[in-house]
This record gives sequence, C-alpha cells and structure tokens, in this order.
Amino acid sequence: MHKSSFQAMEKFKNLYLNKEDNLKILDIGAYDSSGTNYNYGRFLREKNWQYNGMDIQKGPNVDIVVSNIYKWDEIEDESYDVVISGQAFEHMEFFWKAIKEVERILKVGGFCCIIAPSAGPVHKNPFDCFRFKEDGIKSLADYAGLEVIECYTNDNEISKPWYDSVLIARKKYFNKNDNLNKRIDALEHKLDLILTKINDK
Repeated sequence: MHKSSFQAMEKFKNLYLNKEDNLKILDIGAYDSSGTNYNYGRFLREKNWQYNGMDIQKGPNVDIVVSNIYKWDEIEDESYDVVISGQAFEHMEFFWKAIKEVERILKVGGFCCIIAPSAGPVHKNPFDCFRFKEDGIKSLADYAGLEVIECYTNDNEISKPWYDSVLIARKKYFNKNDNLNKRIDALEHKLDLILTKINDK
C-alpha cells in the first residue's frame, strides 16, 4: 500500500462515513505483506464499525478467505454497508466479475470505494493486468449498476508513479416502478410480435 492510496481512502472515510453509524465494512484484497503503516484497517476500526479484511489467502489483516476471487460464496447478499478495495483490481484478470460481487454484497444505499492505479511499473501479484483511467474506473460502477458519486484520478506529486484512480459509488435504492416499467416493456414487445404475425397472414 502506498501513501497516496492510503490518503485517498482516508478522505473517503472522512467525507462519506459517519462514526456514529453501525457499519459493517469489507476490505477486498486486504492481505498486508508490506510491513508499512499504510493499512486501511488502521483508520476503519471505529467503535461502532466492524472491519473485515478479505483475500484469497490467510495472512496479516485477513479475516475472510474466499476460495474464488470472482465468486464470494462465503459472503451473503447485502451483508455489508461499505465495501472498499485498494490496489487489487489491477491484479484481477476478470475484474468485471469482482465488481458484480461488490454490488451483490452491498446493502441498498451502501457505499463502495475502489482505488486502482492509472500508471506505474509492473508489479505482479501473481498478475498485473490493468491500469484504470477515470473513465475506465467509472465504467466499473456503470457495469454493475451502481450509482457513481465521485470519480477522479490523482495527479499530484505525491501520487507518483501510480496516479491512482478513485471510484466512490453507492448501491441504488430499489424503485418499485422500475420492475413495473420492465414488465410493461416486455408486454409491449410481445404484443408487437403478435401483431406482426397477424399482419403477415
């Protein structure tokens, strides 16, 4: 974990999370082999918060081990208020599967904060697959159906060489009219097909 990523996550915490709320927080890719003080768990263990680190192997800062990085059967639907990840998505070969899991385990109205580099040298762990520009990291939320709250790329001096992109998004509140509209659209489509067949005869 590098300093600029640590600061970006701390900024997310200070702007969007309330210390008085009872929050369950999941940190994806939480294994800490750095031996540094730049660990998100340092500032996410508030009195009313339950912080869990998740990874695919046991180790420092890991509370939950998943057998598949793209399918977290060990974690129930809508079980976390906040899901965070820093410096993990660039190592995932199929990151779009992981963001779908983020959406699945988030409670309605819950926040996620994803941080990933937009530049920097290769650092395999065991893979180093991607870099995310601002539009790229925003597309994660769009793909999963999350509401984008904030999206930016750090370009200040302290961010060298990684220039992290930061996504802050929220799981959308269910709109009961959405399902009705989908059903009406499907019905209209079926009627169009029936009318077309009748007119063809």
